[in-house]
Amino acid sequence: MTPESLVIIFVALAIGAFAKGMTGLGLPPTSIAILAVFFGVEHAIVVTTIPVAFSNIQIVWIARERFKDMPQIWPPLLAGALGVGLGTWVLATLDEHTLTIILTVWIAFYLLTVLFNLKIEPEGKAARVFSPVIAGGAGICQGAMGMSGPFIATWAHAMGFVKETYVFATSLLFMSISVTHVLGVGVAGLYDQERIVQGLLAILPVMIFIPLGMRLTRRISPRIFSLLIVGIIGLMEVRLIWGLVTGG
Repeated sequence: MTPESLVIIFVALAIGAFAKGMTGLGLPPTSIAILAVFFGVEHAIVVTTIPVAFSNIQIVWIARERFKDMPQIWPPLLAGALGVGLGTWVLATLDEHTLTIILTVWIAFYLLTVLFNLKIEPEGKAARVFSPVIAGGAGICQGAMGMSGPFIATWAHAMGFVKETYVFATSLLFMSISVTHVLGVGVAGLYDQERIVQGLLAILPVMIFIPLGMRLTRRISPRIFSLLIVGIIGLMEVRLIWGLVTGG
């Protein structure tokens, strides 16, 4: 483990954590997109499982008084956790090239949902009935690709959360699936000593930059910051595509 690799991991997680603190989303897409370019897809996903789980536990703990505003929360939390098992199996069985293709397509979809504000917006009773299904889809994507933002955003809308509880709600579901993801990756044997050490060290930028992002939410335009994050992810997407085309 070189000093250069530690710097890359710190920067990737710092950028993602700041986005997470401001918007409730953005840590996995940003950090995984950056790390995948330097370390490969499986390594990037496995290393980020630990800081991602920690980040959601941190936000849920900080805003724990919001839990009383979460009606009918247990079915989607359980569905999301169960979905992680299937997704982790996909991660453990596919080769690196196939994982890179899937990650590249998934990041492209994520960028489209952000840039064009594409949303599936279920309403009313049906939305709450199907919220566990949406949460299960989030778990599958989290297990396989380490990120599930579009599904999480759809689930939060279906549950009808108001602005003040949105970040907490998304982090609560993220916590359920990300903690399960850590367990699943461990059972699948994808951790080794280097990945565990890197994942634990990656908690440091998360501890620093999530609270900072939460404090600066009202001082920095979330829209401008989101566009900056999209730009970073977009550059990493181009690099992944270039690697697939050239074989490098």
